[in-house]
Amino acid sequence: MTQRLVRVCVIGAGLAGLCCALAAASRGLRVQLLDQAAEPRALAAHIEVVPNMLRDLVALGVGDDCVRAGFPYRGIDVIDRHGRHLHELPTERLAGPRFPAALGIRHDELHRLLERAALARGVDLRRAARVQAVHDHAGEARVVVERGEPVEADLVVLAAGAGSALPQALFPHALPASELPQSWWYALLPRPVDLDRPLIAHGDAGRRAVLVPVRHDQAGLALTEPSVAPAGSTPAEHLRRALATFAPRLRALAPRLDETTPITRRPARAALLEVPWHRGAVLAVGDCAHALPPHFGQAAAQAVEDARVLADLLDADTGREPLFEAFERRRAERVRRVHEITTTAARWDLQPDSGADLSLLMAKLAQTVAQPA
Repeated sequence: MTQRLVRVCVIGAGLAGLCCALAAASRGLRVQLLDQAAEPRALAAHIEVVPNMLRDLVALGVGDDCVRAGFPYRGIDVIDRHGRHLHELPTERLAGPRFPAALGIRHDELHRLLERAALARGVDLRRAARVQAVHDHAGEARVVVERGEPVEADLVVLAAGAGSALPQALFPHALPASELPQSWWYALLPRPVDLDRPLIAHGDAGRRAVLVPVRHDQAGLALTEPSVAPAGSTPAEHLRRALATFAPRLRALAPRLDETTPITRRPARAALLEVPWHRGAVLAVGDCAHALPPHFGQAAAQAVEDARVLADLLDADTGREPLFEAFERRRAERVRRVHEITTTAARWDLQPDSGADLSLLMAKLAQTVAQPA
């Protein structure tokens, strides 16, 4: 007889974990969400809610909230280091006629609205809950929590992130995420009055900047460059010097960066867990299954897509093993193609190639994600 799933434990309250918890709770399951952090995540950064990501957020029931909290746009402008307009990258309207093509949103705002939606659906969120191990016990899982009661579950969704030791502990074939020799700098700045959609700007020495409107009064800056230690300078000083290598529209942002500006620096990671993505009662999602460089907004988009597919399969109520098999069938090859595209974009940043064509690469991505997984 097929074991019916009733209790779900989600490990990690990042983007993937929140979306998976919301997906399971909205299907009537009892969900416990464990996060080792004592406080919600609040990075000084933005998230590009690209068309395929917005489509899946709409399917999870939070599309309207995202549009209200963010800055809708259509199309992306690309300029060279002298400010010349190179071309426009299209953004297709995948979420339906009621919704924009895409939007920019603050990282903390997206996490807050997803958490509110999950709690409203009955998710039991436990913070400062560090998971030590997951054991199989009589056909179910026992999640061992440091200084806390263990959690019994029929299904465990592992969304602890690429920096967690749990994927290697639970999946012996998992390889640690490799850090690309590339840094991403993020900051939130006042929105230039003429910025009504994202701007991609090429700099020198492997640098590229993306400026994304996230609110009527604010924009998110993401600047990528080969990894360098900003020796002898503060993050604000380093970013001001880096912006000086760009076109005037980007250079004009430098005075808005001072020592009080919150700045986030993150490495670019890449890893792809070979199937199976499940073991015992545990299913790996998000960065635990596919750590992608942030190019084209697909690191976040693929995490949300995991939750969308999980929601579909929970609707089918097929039991755990058929769910695992169907999840991998719908996700693994698709993620592999997206991983190849995003790592190619990262390589072009690090080693500029005269044959590199960002438009063609983005068209390949658009074709890959045009239909739901």
